[in-house]
Amino acid sequence: MYKVFYFNPLRECTYVVWNDNRQCVIIDPGAITAREQERLAGFIGQEGLQVEAILLTHGHFDHIYGLKDAVQHYQVPVYMHPKDQSVFEGAAGFSRMVGLPYDPYTGPILDIRGCTERLPEGLKFEVIETPGHTQGCVCLYLPEEGLMFCGDTIFCGSVGRTDHPGGDHDQMIESIKRSILPMPPATRLLPGHGHDTTLEEELLHNPYL
Repeated sequence: MYKVFYFNPLRECTYVVWNDNRQCVIIDPGAITAREQERLAGFIGQEGLQVEAILLTHGHFDHIYGLKDAVQHYQVPVYMHPKDQSVFEGAAGFSRMVGLPYDPYTGPILDIRGCTERLPEGLKFEVIETPGHTQGCVCLYLPEEGLMFCGDTIFCGSVGRTDHPGGDHDQMIESIKRSILPMPPATRLLPGHGHDTTLEEELLHNPYL
């Protein structure tokens, strides 16, 4: 089960994903205002969820605005691909460029490729490396539920931008073809912006595929 929130001026998708035991993870906490942070915490509290970890599909600023607050609130580990460390560290600069405040998280970050063995049943994501949007981009796949949380790699009708440092369009298209297209057509794609779609729909209508 999952719930999506649209946070910050870039309408970034933050996901809460939980299992039958009410254990959950937060994917890409992008809440930038106190009100947005309260919405996220309020939902988790009302649903009686126990946060186990925070997972980052990549390190861009709009996907980590709420990271510091979430870690302080829930005292849980953070996971990200180590190849996105420089992107993560550059978030403050990008925030200044777009005129948005950013309170950076400076605590430890664990390698997301090892998160599966530490997460409870029902939350054991397959971590799929999909470099291109950034070099450390990953998609998080729950095969039994047919859900793929794909960050900014693929969107409904489009793909992620690659004009920021570390981006490579050809590499991203190759990542999609190698790691996403072989999935079952009914796989639900849950992107970092916009609304969800299915792989079948994207194969039919996405001009980049």
